[in-house]
Amino acid sequence: MKADVEKPPVMAMSGIIASMILIAAASGLAYAYVPIRLASLGFEPWVAASMVPSVAFGGLVGCFATGWMLRISGHARVFMVLQATFILSYLIILISDNPIAWIVARATYGLAAHGIFIVAQSWLHDATTDELRGRVITVLYVSFLVTIGAGAYAIGYVDIESNTPMILSIFITTLAVFPIGLTKLRQPPLPEQISVEIRKVWKISPIGLLGMFCVGGMTFTLVSFAPIYAGELKYSPADIGLLMLMMQIGLLTIQLPMGVLSDKIDRRRVLLIVCGMATVMALVSISTESNLSFFWLVLVFAVWAGSNDTIYSVSCALANDRADPKHYVVLASTQMVAWSSGGFVIPLIATMLLGFFPVSIFMWVLLAVTISFGSFVVLRMLTRAPAPVDDREFAPPETAPLVHPGGLTMFSMTSGDDAGMTEGLS
Repeated sequence: MKADVEKPPVMAMSGIIASMILIAAASGLAYAYVPIRLASLGFEPWVAASMVPSVAFGGLVGCFATGWMLRISGHARVFMVLQATFILSYLIILISDNPIAWIVARATYGLAAHGIFIVAQSWLHDATTDELRGRVITVLYVSFLVTIGAGAYAIGYVDIESNTPMILSIFITTLAVFPIGLTKLRQPPLPEQISVEIRKVWKISPIGLLGMFCVGGMTFTLVSFAPIYAGELKYSPADIGLLMLMMQIGLLTIQLPMGVLSDKIDRRRVLLIVCGMATVMALVSISTESNLSFFWLVLVFAVWAGSNDTIYSVSCALANDRADPKHYVVLASTQMVAWSSGGFVIPLIATMLLGFFPVSIFMWVLLAVTISFGSFVVLRMLTRAPAPVDDREFAPPETAPLVHPGGLTMFSMTSGDDAGMTEGLS
């Protein structure tokens, strides 16, 4: 046992990462397929848009259901139950063209997606040491992010008029069961009760809490409405898949430098920078509407997605700067719930507006949310001094939210202080 502590079982941990990569590929393919397939069946854009808040709602339920399941069965069994839940969600889509059934399926997917990432991260946190934890979680984060984009990109190479995409998603997710079913990795101890305390976290960092709510809605809305919008512009499935892939790349290219910068200056200034970037991208999209070439559409949406998601990472780090270490678990749990709640409320508003406005209305919704949050950050900067910058170190993700509606994860970078936060989600 002592040897295991000193030298983490790398091969055993790689089984979790391999399983998550397969799950990501299936998720990306399914997320690209849903809006494209609904459009090909003749449904209005609001039908595809209605899938977005359903995913977020399922994820919100998953925040609580996963902890309950872990306390009953432990990590390995819950991991496989959630894999079966993924398969169930794909099966519903496979056997039915009823949009109501698809809404149920996407909510089921959201529950599984949030839960599987909570289980995987908390398991890896327990299995590794402080010296390796950052590298292990970074490998999980980057590989999952790239693979989910690659899965979406693959939609251009399958027949969307058939059930092939869902059959492939089921097949790939089934393969993902094997690395977990045969794992030798010991299971973590049963988690403690989840604790969500909105009032306490608001006192610690209003920006941190509101930022999580806003970015949950912004990222869910943008990444989910992007393929719907591209479909309305008559781009091919291959083009839509490429757009979704490049948006994932945008998450990496914007978050990394902004994360480093946030360790050198007041993090609130970085939030204003990315809010400004997101605002510019929204205004460019609104002003040019359908006149953007595909190249510029991809570039604008990639920068927009990266700017939005950086709000998550920096808000999370800012809250940790303000908090006492004993509050980290409460912080993680509450921020996850705020993120999921925003991912439900804001896309729901955008979806309801589609009954009166064209698909591009989501751009106006995101613009309003971004400006509102940026204004709140400015207000807080005028009334509260910045957190100390000394000795802060920006680390790759030690915690992350599940997956955002595009199946395109919002696993974001957070402060190195977050090392134990995922367990609180369990």
